[in-house]
Amino acid sequence: MVIIPRVNTEFLVEEIKTTGHAPLKFICDDGFTYYCKYLVDYSPLEINCLAYEIVAHYLLKQFNISTPDIALVEITQGTLDKSKIRVNRRLKEGFICFGSRSVEPSAEISEFEVCTTKRDYTSIVNPEDIVKIALFDLWINNVDRGRFIDPGFNYNLLAAAHPNGRKIMAFDHAFIFGGVNQIGIFSPLMGVERQDKLHQSDFYKSCMQYMGYNDFVETVENFIPLLQVSHQVVIESVIGQLADIWNLSHNLSQRIQDYLHNVARINQVKDAIMATNTIF
Repeated sequence: MVIIPRVNTEFLVEEIKTTGHAPLKFICDDGFTYYCKYLVDYSPLEINCLAYEIVAHYLLKQFNISTPDIALVEITQGTLDKSKIRVNRRLKEGFICFGSRSVEPSAEISEFEVCTTKRDYTSIVNPEDIVKIALFDLWINNVDRGRFIDPGFNYNLLAAAHPNGRKIMAFDHAFIFGGVNQIGIFSPLMGVERQDKLHQSDFYKSCMQYMGYNDFVETVENFIPLLQVSHQVVIESVIGQLADIWNLSHNLSQRIQDYLHNVARINQVKDAIMATNTIF
C-alpha cells in the first residue's frame, strides 16, 4: 500500500521560469524545499498530469531507479505571495499541488551535455539507470525527456552529488502517457512512440559508447521482465488517494494498467532500445 506524503507550505521562494508548469519553489513544514506544480492551462484535464507525476514516481521506485522524493503539498494560508507569481495565477490557498523535493547538491543535465571521455562516463555511479530510464520512457510514453529543443535536448535528469562521482536521477514526469494531447485517449493500440525520446538523444548515445555490450544487454534483459508484471496495486493505490483531491479522467487507473501491461507494447519497447546498440 502506497501512502503519499503530505506537507504544508511555509514560505514561497520563487516561481521557476520553464516552458512547462513553471513550478513554485516552496519551503515546507517538514524542513525541505519542494518544487510545486498546479494547473497553468485553462483546461481542467491538465490536472491528470499531476497524477501522472505521482504514478511515475512510484513505478520508478518499484524499479529501483533514482528519483527525487515527492509529496502532496497544501498551500497554507498566508504563504501564497502573489507578487512572486506570473504563471500560477489559478493557484489558491488551500489547494493541493504536486511537489518534488529538492535534491542538494545536484545539477540538471544540460541540453548540450555529453560524455566526451571514459572518465566522464565512469564518474556516473549508475550508468545502467540511463538505459533503464530510456526503457521506462518508451514504456510509459514520456513525450518530454529527450525532446529536441533546437539546438539541444530536454533531459529532465539530475546529476546528484555522490561520494564516488554523481548519480543520475529522473524527474518531471507530467507528460507521460502521451502528454496533454492524449489525456483521456491514450491506448495500448497506439503502440510505442520512438520519436523525441531519451534513447535518441546525444547524452544517451555518448554514454552508450562507453558501456560494454554485455552490460547493456544484461541491463535490458533484467529490466524487461519488471515491465511484464502487473503494477495494478501501486497504480490503484496512487489514483485512489488522488480521486478525492483532483478531478481525474474517468477510469484512469484501469486505463493506465491496460496501457502498461500490454505485451505487444513491451516487446516494442525492447526492440526499440536494442536497435540503439547497433549505432555504437
